Amino acid sequence: MTGAERSGRPAGAGEPAGFPLYPLLIAAYFPLYLMSADLGMTNLSDVVRPLAVCVLAALAATAGLGLLLGDRHRAALWVALGLVITFDFRLLQRMIDGVFSFWIEELPGIYALAGMVAAAVLIGWRARPGANFSRVATVAAAVMVAFPAATLVHRGLMVNTASADGGGERGPGDAAFEAVRPGGDLPDIVHIVLDGYSRADMLERYYGFDNSEFLDGLRSMGFAVADGATSPYSQTLQTMTSVFTASDLDGVGGERTGADLRDALRARLRHNPVMATLERLGYETAALDIRYDPVRMDQLDRLLDRHVLSNFEITGLRQTVFYPIALKAGLREASVPPETFAKAYERELTGPYFLYLHLLAPHPPFDVTRTGEALPPEGGFWSMNDGAHYTEHRPEKREAYRRGYVEKLLYTNDGILGLVGRIIGEAKRPTVVIIHGDHGGGLWFDHDSAERSCMQERFSPLLAVHASDGRLQRDLPRDIGLANLYRVVFNTYFGTAMPLLPARSVFVGWKQPEFRRVVAPAELARTCGPE
Repeated sequence: MTGAERSGRPAGAGEPAGFPLYPLLIAAYFPLYLMSADLGMTNLSDVVRPLAVCVLAALAATAGLGLLLGDRHRAALWVALGLVITFDFRLLQRMIDGVFSFWIEELPGIYALAGMVAAAVLIGWRARPGANFSRVATVAAAVMVAFPAATLVHRGLMVNTASADGGGERGPGDAAFEAVRPGGDLPDIVHIVLDGYSRADMLERYYGFDNSEFLDGLRSMGFAVADGATSPYSQTLQTMTSVFTASDLDGVGGERTGADLRDALRARLRHNPVMATLERLGYETAALDIRYDPVRMDQLDRLLDRHVLSNFEITGLRQTVFYPIALKAGLREASVPPETFAKAYERELTGPYFLYLHLLAPHPPFDVTRTGEALPPEGGFWSMNDGAHYTEHRPEKREAYRRGYVEKLLYTNDGILGLVGRIIGEAKRPTVVIIHGDHGGGLWFDHDSAERSCMQERFSPLLAVHASDGRLQRDLPRDIGLANLYRVVFNTYFGTAMPLLPARSVFVGWKQPEFRRVVAPAELARTCGPE
């Protein structure tokens, strides 16, 4: 008989050794798995803080509950059950829906949560795990954690290798930008990207929406609209890297694949020659913070409206049980709040300045009405899923996409007209304003299948430009490829003579970004329709 049995205490209670580690490992698994599954869209360093918070919270909860119950192994089980419900609520809800699908299409979230909590309480109340259970659970949890940890270690080594090799910091076309020298009255530049904003002809054809009121409003302010503009890539990261390097990206990333390739592209975007040249010319550079890390320009002089929590932390919170509870309580904010359009960010800057505003509009989430009222996103969970990741090639989901896209587009149109009207009206210096979509909408797009994608819709973005002296409007080709955008700007205002690249559009795989297929002109001209 052990000393614990003779004293009447539960096995393991009050003993200094054998603290159960599996709740800490389960807590660590959640941020590690999310980071390993994000396909290179986020900085690796962003996992450190949520990892520490999760592990320390699990440690404190296990130790505190162990003192309260007088049994640390039982406390560990209670904490582990709580972590599983907190972090895996969405997965568990889908499993419950599958079980009850013969009876009810979808069990309301509050009932699913109540059922999970009741089951966890029953298990925690009845179970009496001991040291052996904790040891087995710890080994199982350690094996589980090892997989995402190994993935992240590999990715970290690849990032460090790329940095040591100077990867992502220069390209073959940078010499043309390096030849620019200060001189003349440099214009202020406002660059606005409306993520997923399609050209007018695509909106009419695929969304049944007439965008002439918005475009006429821009033209009345002196904008020129390129009604035949095309995107160089089907994804945001590649397109914006192409825009700010004024290149076709051939050779960027070398033989890297997956997350390693995206890391190389993100490094190239952060060290792009356009912004670097403007800084060298004496521009104050600034960007609005955005809930999308690939185009988050925190390397510039100023990051405006900086978020307290990182994008990775927000993504993690939205995967937990707390997010549907917050939505149920009415706590929500649009991905592009109305104040974004009302704030005069340009007034905070000293000319000449470069201001980059990348807005998640009209791109999902569809979480706002045309009047600016915040809505719970379609399906109940905030997500930037686009194309078939959203529609799943289902007619009813396509209709939800079309409806949400148009509603958010109307909201965006009103905000942009007010924003650029203020900038142009208050400008006291030569000013250039660029507005464009990085790519078109995703109603008929499949991230992982070129054959199931409507190339015409995806590669046809909005593009409108304004310059106070009218030169940029005159120099803008109507069928410009976005890779040439800053070639035209620099040729017009900074004395370069960069030749325009042949317009080229490239489909890129989502899960395999190394997969690239040049889209033939006939595909871009082909009208798509219902399957």
